[in-house]
Amino acid sequence: MVWKFFDVICFLAAIGFAIWGFFLLSFTAGIFSIAVGLVLLGYLAERIANLQ
Repeated sequence: MVWKFFDVICFLAAIGFAIWGFFLLSFTAGIFSIAVGLVLLGYLAERIANLQ
């Protein structure tokens, strides 16, 4: 069951670690990385919803 969602889990973990890394650089970069991450997740969610 986990293998069906493994790529999604890895993708979310990668976004999380990228946001963490940007917050280590600066607070402003962290806020912008959250915005980019949410836009990317929203786009991919719409693409997945249109596949079915």
